[in-house]
Amino acid sequence: MKLLSLIFLAFCVTLQAGDLKFEKDLYEAHAGLKDELVTSEFNFTNASDRTVKIRLADAGCSCVAVELLNGKTTYAAGESGIMRLTYKIESTQGIINKTVSIWLEGDPDEKPSSQVVFRIHIPTAITLEPKTLNWDIDSKPEAKFIRIKIDYDKPVRVIKVSLSSENFTTEIVTVEDGKSYDVKVTPKSTADPGICLIGIESDIDLQKYRAQQGFARVSRPTTKP
Repeated sequence: MKLLSLIFLAFCVTLQAGDLKFEKDLYEAHAGLKDELVTSEFNFTNASDRTVKIRLADAGCSCVAVELLNGKTTYAAGESGIMRLTYKIESTQGIINKTVSIWLEGDPDEKPSSQVVFRIHIPTAITLEPKTLNWDIDSKPEAKFIRIKIDYDKPVRVIKVSLSSENFTTEIVTVEDGKSYDVKVTPKSTADPGICLIGIESDIDLQKYRAQQGFARVSRPTTKP
């Protein structure tokens, strides 16, 4: 009897969790290189037979603003609405995924009624491959390289590289002027563990992409189980 009660309770919770239905689980938006913001609208419907009220819609990040069209939060059975998301790009590049959680009144804090993913495609103007250079402790302190690739409609040059640690030296090597560069990084010693921030500055005319970051790290070798 107790088992049947638990099954019935779980069934009721499942029905309530599906009150708000979005058209899809994944919404995608594409930004331009010069865009500061990217916006997308999510359509949803109250699929239940009762009136529901949205208590909270949150993407868990200050970079995403979530708003309901006209500030409307209460929806009758079968009524539809629109949720608008705005992502602040800042210096991000590549594909960014943000999960939006929606709580209805009565939902426990740890269990939102619905979740949808907002995927933003942001063009990549400057890429670093790899972003982190690694040396094992007591390994040969040989030079390693970060390749900088430029994907922009104008030539871009690396003009400065700075290091946060005196244990490393660096040199800019031109591979293809305006399009590709290597940052040569050499440790003076690999006797002790440590990490170094590599600041890379270019003359790209988009301020938000001028400063890039890489890392150089000396660490103990990973032990396989």
